[in-house]
Amino acid sequence: MRGAAALDDYELLETLLFAFIPRRDVKPIAKALLNRFGSLSAIFAAPVSDLKRVSGIGDTVAAYLKATHEMSGRVAR
Repeated sequence: MRGAAALDDYELLETLLFAFIPRRDVKPIAKALLNRFGSLSAIFAAPVSDLKRVSGIGDTVAAYLKATHEMSGRVAR
């Protein structure tokens, strides 16, 4: 088993997006987010309004991404 550390950024993002958007191919959304923002950290730091400019990202998914960012910050503390 490769483990999460072996996954590319888009693959990690896919696993997260799949939880937020079940039963849908989320790879194009993950790649679009990375193309637009350039990195996972930039995606999580982006304002909701910018996230929603990416096709497939609505209010709910943007809110989940922001909540995930907040959780990771709290874990790091």
